[in-house]
Amino acid sequence: MNDLMVQVDRQIQREGGLGVHFPAEIEARFEHDIHVARSHKLACMGAVAISIYVLFLLNDRRFRPDHMLEAIVIRVGIMTPIALICIYMLKRGVSPVLREMLMTALVCFAMIFTALLVQLSVSPHSFLDLFALGLIVLVGNVLFQLRFWYALCSSAFHFGVMLYLVNAHPAPYESGGFMALMVFLSITLFLIISNLRSEKAERLSYLLLREQLRVEEFTEKHEEFRRLASIDPLTEVYNRRHFDSLVSPLLGKQVDSRLQYGVAMIDVDHFKAYNDHYGHVKGDLCLKRIATAIFESVHPDVDIVARFGGEEFVVLLPSCTPQQALARAEEIIRHVRDLALPHAGSSRHGIVTISIGVSAAGTGQGCSFETILKQADEALYRAKASGRDRCELFAQQDPQALGRAFAG
Repeated sequence: MNDLMVQVDRQIQREGGLGVHFPAEIEARFEHDIHVARSHKLACMGAVAISIYVLFLLNDRRFRPDHMLEAIVIRVGIMTPIALICIYMLKRGVSPVLREMLMTALVCFAMIFTALLVQLSVSPHSFLDLFALGLIVLVGNVLFQLRFWYALCSSAFHFGVMLYLVNAHPAPYESGGFMALMVFLSITLFLIISNLRSEKAERLSYLLLREQLRVEEFTEKHEEFRRLASIDPLTEVYNRRHFDSLVSPLLGKQVDSRLQYGVAMIDVDHFKAYNDHYGHVKGDLCLKRIATAIFESVHPDVDIVARFGGEEFVVLLPSCTPQQALARAEEIIRHVRDLALPHAGSSRHGIVTISIGVSAAGTGQGCSFETILKQADEALYRAKASGRDRCELFAQQDPQALGRAFAG
């Protein structure tokens, strides 16, 4: 795949040359991607072309009424079935090479049978048909947009037929044949140049589209990798590393006292006992259910939920006063209680519960985020020391007394 992309880059930057063929691998992908659409387009354009070709019976009726029957046979009895066969084969599905050969053969047959009509007619006005033969070249090079080398070969064939007609069908006035030949040659050259530019533009557009898709695919994969790197695979909330990266601008800095936010430190009560009784598989499922309940209790568009490690979670609550943060913590506790997950090792209610410690900034006293985080952690210890299944808002207290209470 990398080699292919290198080739695509080289083709985009390539200068010089006709630019109507890719290296084999890119050419195969190009044909694979555009083949169905091109076959459908050629079938539709073939139907348009043969319809107009048959409409030229009006011209035959006016300029060669003596050969009207031959015109009907050629246009309706011969060319129309040939065109319908080509269209049918395109619809059924053919290889890219056969696709181009069919449409090249169609325009060459149109030139041959039109030349035959000109030869059959003895009308003096029939010479004017020589000036209309350029329409057949236009159909092949512009309407069908034959691949350049097919267009070049068919154009050379058309010019050969034109040379024969000019020599075999004398002009009614001097130098008329030369003029018709020069007009036809000019039209053919212009159409060949147009065909070349059109195919080069199509191929360049294809390369640029593939390049754009590659960039978009790379961007999507990069974003997916970033998301996976930031998400805890078990609980599907942010992991500790990503949480630290989000709050890193605040770490070690004095936070503006006007900036209000709350931090909630969460711990699952008696989780070791839960794991010992139910096993680690159910323990993982329990943590996942609790993480979902926490996430559904907050405002996911602004609040940040992360697994802090083990059975601990942390929630950052922007634009929250201490009272609002405490109320949000109580809401989280209620959501976890409502799960009613059985816990035989819990002495409270017999279900899984959590304890939360809350701290908040923005009360007029500036402090660092690390300090707020430590305060929430202390409040969590206090909640556990006070019986668990509760939330506590940080308040200054003798740390030795707090340690004795938690140990008890």
